[in-house]
Amino acid sequence: MGSHAPRGRSGSKATPQATRLLAEFVVNLRYEDLPPEVIAAAKTALIDWVAVAAVGSRTTRQGRSSSALARAEGAKPEATLFSDGSSTSATWAAFANGASSHAIELDDIHLPSIVHGGVAMVGAAVAVAQKLKLDGKRLIAALVAGFDVQYRIGEAIAASHYERFHSTGTVGTFGAAAACAKLMNLNLEQTCWAFGNAGSQAAGLWQYLKVGDDTKVLHSGKACMNGVIAATLASHGFTGSIDIIEGERGFVATLSPSVDWDRITDRLGTHFKVTENGYKIHACCRHGHVAIDETLRLATEHALAADNISKITVKLPSASVLVLDVPVPASPYNAKFSAQFMVANAIVHGRVGLEAFTEARLSDPAIRKLMQKVRVVEEKEFNQGFPDKWTAEVTIETADGRRLTGSADMPRGEWVNPVPAATIEAKARDLLGLVMPCDAARSLVARIANLDAVLDASTMLPEISAPAAMRVAAA
Repeated sequence: MGSHAPRGRSGSKATPQATRLLAEFVVNLRYEDLPPEVIAAAKTALIDWVAVAAVGSRTTRQGRSSSALARAEGAKPEATLFSDGSSTSATWAAFANGASSHAIELDDIHLPSIVHGGVAMVGAAVAVAQKLKLDGKRLIAALVAGFDVQYRIGEAIAASHYERFHSTGTVGTFGAAAACAKLMNLNLEQTCWAFGNAGSQAAGLWQYLKVGDDTKVLHSGKACMNGVIAATLASHGFTGSIDIIEGERGFVATLSPSVDWDRITDRLGTHFKVTENGYKIHACCRHGHVAIDETLRLATEHALAADNISKITVKLPSASVLVLDVPVPASPYNAKFSAQFMVANAIVHGRVGLEAFTEARLSDPAIRKLMQKVRVVEEKEFNQGFPDKWTAEVTIETADGRRLTGSADMPRGEWVNPVPAATIEAKARDLLGLVMPCDAARSLVARIANLDAVLDASTMLPEISAPAAMRVAAA
């Protein structure tokens, strides 16, 4: 393949037709062939996404700004804009809802690929399904396809790609294209074209972490939008690179110095990655969740009080330190990426929910004082398992001489450390209750849980556009 050919890790054979193999998987996937647990996992993913998107669109500046752009376009009404229940084009709905769903940091994530799969893809799938008035079974199949494609590509390159690129924006674009291609019933050649043009749009730079810029949510919105554009173009005969993933100047060769091709093909078509989806319990960056889990456990088991703590040491893998070592966060949003703030808030308030990330909490003297006692330390031994393991260790030293340590490899909510689907549904009802009446929230969650019976996706989300919901959101 020449000097720019993809390089595999030791023991990994190259898969020169990765693009075509994934496209074949998407084209051949059928709802009727999906095991019950896969269908259930897809419904859970959609329930979680709808809730975080609805709240993000109506309660955050980033969500409101993204939606304002979509409304200003005055596009043909095809899909629901979550911020106010109005309609816009599928392309702009995918953008605004996708961006909004990443704004409150309670979205899903797949740790082995380090991709927030829902926010990068579900907004596109829902918008296209609404536009085409497709049934719930078609949407389920598209969601399964989208999660699979992005997580497989992400896993293949996660270790090196994530050092420089926000993979939700880059890899997620492929997932959105896959879901849209499935919904549009593209053939094999068209699906390859869709991947080709999705790959050339994929982007996501880390510079936003410096001060917590809004750019992070742009990545998820654009991933969704890119997928709609790529698949729609392909449906009109617009060609794209049919070897975009493995080509000598393609996605992997350009954006990752190493690749494990076997991660893309392992059990492709028989093991479905949506079953590996992870869900957030804490409203902040996933890199900090093990540390929060362990801090809360230690604080509860040992009845710790903030004024009796002399020092807290948080050991993390190198990648997590790069994201989370923010001793003095500049804003509530920036605090979502500060291990110091997360841990201090967990001690002082006993949870790290949406209510934690406010100006009042950020300026709380008790939290500020405790943050100064938190030290984030790079533990290179933890790098050996990353990203398949997200090990963190928390050591709390008290004024009365106790030294308490806790560690874990995976946060609560991951498929290897799961919470019940009922917990995710309860989370969704609680979140939706912030922007609509509680009975409407219950009705919406119940309808998505019975997605197989939905005959027309354009009628799937009446509570999102109900006038009563708008009044509650504005109150």
